[in-house]
Amino acid sequence: MSKVFHIGIPKSGTTTIQAILEKDERVALSRSTYFTTSSWWTTIEEPLQKNKVNIESNETIVTAGFGKVKLNEVFNRITTLHPDAKIIITIRQQDDAILSMFKYHIKHNFKGVKTLENWMYKTNLGMDYLSTCMYGDLAKLLLLYFKKKNIHFLFFEDLMTQPDLFYKEFYNTLGLNYNPYIKNSPQNINTLTENQLYTLSKLNFLSLTKANSEQSFTFQKIRSFEQKVKFVMVKIFKFNCPVSFFKINKVGGYNSLKEDFIKSNKLLVDLGFVEENKLEAYNYIK
Repeated sequence: MSKVFHIGIPKSGTTTIQAILEKDERVALSRSTYFTTSSWWTTIEEPLQKNKVNIESNETIVTAGFGKVKLNEVFNRITTLHPDAKIIITIRQQDDAILSMFKYHIKHNFKGVKTLENWMYKTNLGMDYLSTCMYGDLAKLLLLYFKKKNIHFLFFEDLMTQPDLFYKEFYNTLGLNYNPYIKNSPQNINTLTENQLYTLSKLNFLSLTKANSEQSFTFQKIRSFEQKVKFVMVKIFKFNCPVSFFKINKVGGYNSLKEDFIKSNKLLVDLGFVEENKLEAYNYIK
């Protein structure tokens, strides 16, 4: 019985996809950190559920994060236990993905989120995310550990604009028929405007509870309270967001970074994982 690994990338609709999978009785969904942490040495993997498609859906598999092993070792661990594993990667046009992750880090008050450029180039999580967005390089690494026929790249943009098509492709990879009635569109009740996010970024300078690798229970409680207070404040008070604050093309070195992204995206075509016309349609190679 082979296992399916849905490995992200972060900010590519993972939560939405998981909401669908949770509704499906044919699927056994897990989100463990077994392959990315010391759990590999200290515990054993939970057994697969019989007569179900077993899916590990964890977007942090492809990111280094805090206290996690390197990506090549993660893939080595997976293939050691599941040599015929299927891999699903949902990708997102890099400019949009980076801005989405930057906004997420403002909202959740991570360290180093001062400006977009500072976050991209001077924080571990920002630099790690830029590396994660080199999709062709990710494909080459996957090919060292998994069979090409078992590696599947899907588009976040399809999920947003053609959800039925996206889920048909996703479920085809699982070997299941997709039932449209289970489709769901979770709403983010804490969506903030760019002005509100900019205001929040300023309030975060005064924060006592910036996100870090280790957090005690008491710290988490204080952090949760502080976050609620700030969310109320940004609805009442606001700074006008400078036009350039969320403009990735204003970041130093953007043109060179963009060239690397385009080169890496074209590699997906050369390796036979995606069609060039799809990349063009969604601005991956422009």
